[in-house]
Amino acid sequence: MTKKTLRRYKVARRVAVFMAALPLLQLSQCSTGIRQIAANTANGLPSAYNQVVASLLWLPAQALISAIFGTSGTGDFDNNNNNPF
Repeated sequence: MTKKTLRRYKVARRVAVFMAALPLLQLSQCSTGIRQIAANTANGLPSAYNQVVASLLWLPAQALISAIFGTSGTGDFDNNNNNPF
């Protein structure tokens, strides 16, 4: 083999190895995964927003209950009679 043929063989072998490894990279699958995560996040935002707003709206009521009954409002049991209120 001449040097030119040997060089072409080496380049062809490197290209073949690279082409064989391309399916392992699965770049399109990475894009699909990112899109799924973004879609799940976007779908979950209204629920998260509603939970935050509901928590803020209930905060004064929880403070009032805490002031009246002297509890933290977490449902901790009292040592005397095991009453959560």
